[in-house]
Amino acid sequence: MINKTHWTWIGASLLALTVSACGRDEAPAEPAPTVAADTAPAEVSPAAGQSDASRAYQERCDVGLASVEALLAALEEPRDDYTLATVFEPFNELTRQIDNNMFYAQLMFYAHPDAEVRRIAGECDQKFQGLNTRLFLSGPVFEAFAAVDVSGEDAETRYFAEKQRLQFKLNGVSQDEATRAKIRAVSDEIVALENEFAANIASDVRSVKVDSPENLAGLPADWIESHPPGDDGRITITTQYPDYVPVMRYAEDEDLRRELYFDYNNLAYPANKEVLAKLVAKRNELAGLTGFETWADAMNVTKMSGSAAEVRRFIDKAADAARDRAHADAAVYLDRLRQDSPEAGAVAPWQTSYLGNKLRKELFSMDAAEVRPYFEYQKVRDGIFELTKDLFGYTIVPIDAEVWHPSVQVYEMWDGDQLLGTFYLDMHPRKGKFNHAAMFQMDVGQEGQHLPSAALLTNLPGENGKGYLELRDVETFLHEFGHLVHWLTMNHQRWVRNTMPEWDFIEAPSQMLEYWLYDTPTVQRFATNDAGEPIPAEMVQQTLDAKAFGEGITVFSQMELADLSLSLHDRDPASFDIDGLSEELDEEYRLFGEAGGTHHYAAFSHLGNAPYAASYYLYMWSLVIADDMFSRFQTEGLRNRDTSFSYRDEVLVPGGSRPAAESVRAFLGRPYNFDAFQERLGDRPEPGDTGAGK
Repeated sequence: MINKTHWTWIGASLLALTVSACGRDEAPAEPAPTVAADTAPAEVSPAAGQSDASRAYQERCDVGLASVEALLAALEEPRDDYTLATVFEPFNELTRQIDNNMFYAQLMFYAHPDAEVRRIAGECDQKFQGLNTRLFLSGPVFEAFAAVDVSGEDAETRYFAEKQRLQFKLNGVSQDEATRAKIRAVSDEIVALENEFAANIASDVRSVKVDSPENLAGLPADWIESHPPGDDGRITITTQYPDYVPVMRYAEDEDLRRELYFDYNNLAYPANKEVLAKLVAKRNELAGLTGFETWADAMNVTKMSGSAAEVRRFIDKAADAARDRAHADAAVYLDRLRQDSPEAGAVAPWQTSYLGNKLRKELFSMDAAEVRPYFEYQKVRDGIFELTKDLFGYTIVPIDAEVWHPSVQVYEMWDGDQLLGTFYLDMHPRKGKFNHAAMFQMDVGQEGQHLPSAALLTNLPGENGKGYLELRDVETFLHEFGHLVHWLTMNHQRWVRNTMPEWDFIEAPSQMLEYWLYDTPTVQRFATNDAGEPIPAEMVQQTLDAKAFGEGITVFSQMELADLSLSLHDRDPASFDIDGLSEELDEEYRLFGEAGGTHHYAAFSHLGNAPYAASYYLYMWSLVIADDMFSRFQTEGLRNRDTSFSYRDEVLVPGGSRPAAESVRAFLGRPYNFDAFQERLGDRPEPGDTGAGK
């Protein structure tokens, strides 16, 4: 998940790169960072008793605000000529500074260990988002932009001008002053609600306690060792991923799994039910003010899909493609449960991950606990670095740099003798930190002038001593690193806001990188156990077979989340109750038994992030494209440098300087299609058959 940028309608967040593991059977989708947009960029007020870090950050924020204010005021001044030099280039610098300040504020809000810094960062983010909203509601800037003659310019400049002019219109710049004032006011309310929605999720970490290690039967020994009893003699297990996923997968104690499941699926409830209801209503109001029937229409018009109607068509098509396979897979789960409990009428949700692990072991000899010792954190990290070099020719070197926490590591990425940018790895859990996985932009690059930077935030074990990752953790690492490589590669455009492609393409490059986890020559380079032995080839094959086994369930479950995100925003908010709508969709997409009393939408943080809130379909849309692009690698070889360099140069490098469909066509030699995705959902593989896996 990429953290949001604010290049879209109403200045709302554009980016929050999410892990592809979102919404799998262990957990609903991972939260994404939220967005903010204020209209009056006043200075952040200092608080009594500030730390040195918070004081320094506040000063940084205030300096940035003053600079952006001055640039915006200058751009709004009348001029004698309207050219690239007098309009587009000042606009470029203005948007670069807005983005950089927003990015850094969002990162500090989610990552800094000082609570006061986090508070100031949240307020600072709102101020810069407010300036972004003000920019795209500025009549003088729009008129200046429209007056520039680009007919004789290159294709990238013409595309940039077209996109920005459209953005001004979509934001309501052509409305009368009273309406523009209302747009700004409603935008402010939306930002405050989005921040509140995210904060409620971030602050709600729940836990259960067990009396002794005997209650943890089935869990890996290293996990148990890392959870010693506390002062009260009991062992604490939290709802954070490093605890939740292993417990749901391995714990033999069903009561423990049930208790943790209900805690996890009620995070941020009931607070976020009320917040979400207000947020959906305000978004709908804003859509009307800017000339759209619904907020779903407004948010999808600039994506590859182009409309809410096309999103609905895609959701239905993808769900239909997965439905039979998903129900067939779910029936296997029930059959397996009845081997132990003959009277069972349905598989309970807290049983799915546990049964899935048993089935993968029994059907494909794939035991997740046996795979785990081959994926030690530092080896995985270094292996991903090496894969990046093999595929794209990029070299990664560690450097010393100022960081916000001692565990953060900093690296540069080089293409030969060209420095592409810098990235930060903040990979381990701590109190007050973003508790899922995302890539956060820090600096936007510009051709020949500025280099990009980004930070990866996850919550993986391995900060102190060895940390063994679940296979899903490795997928997540690869996915987020795919976002990072994409960001540092594409961030060298002439025009800053030509960097990002359409939002429903943004997950394709990150999902692409996951495929190499199931390539034996690749994974054996870094997946070794404590004795230095590489993961056996047959074990890699087993993980591939096992992954393919649950593909129907994964896709179908994701489409429920996509349907929920769209259905909240493609109709009159007064026509439904959130709990009622959620329960209706649960019934339509249900594969396993009902678990009354859960409210997973309250911690579904994509609903608080504008680019995803009505558009969660984009993960599967991107996967369709990723599957199709990967088909060329399957034909030509996963380590074919000609193929990987073609992918780098035709898909990653252009970024948003041309439509994403053109980049995909340039790589494939044809338009993308649904065929490879349909093959993914083909017949379920039998043991030893990888036909449905990719």
